[in-house]
Amino acid sequence: MPDKIIRRLRGAAAALAVTVLFTPVHAGALLMFVFSAGRYDSSGQGGPFRSCTADSVSCEGPNVVAMIICALVVLAGLTLAALAGIRAARPRTP
Repeated sequence: MPDKIIRRLRGAAAALAVTVLFTPVHAGALLMFVFSAGRYDSSGQGGPFRSCTADSVSCEGPNVVAMIICALVVLAGLTLAALAGIRAARPRTP
């Protein structure tokens, strides 16, 4: 019984370690997702992240490809964390 508890704790620690390791990657991907999901004025007036208004000359909509890539990066990091936890929680075979 204690071996099962130790394995579960070891798996949780491994998953947490990988998640903490990938935190900057996840944060960057989520930030890029937010920027990719917006509609911005691409006329060059008012800065690079000026929202589209009624008097905007040129607007660019959401960048769907970038949004998908960001979502895949986050899912890949979460999958790696889960796999690391599963692998660390496996019973040791002599």
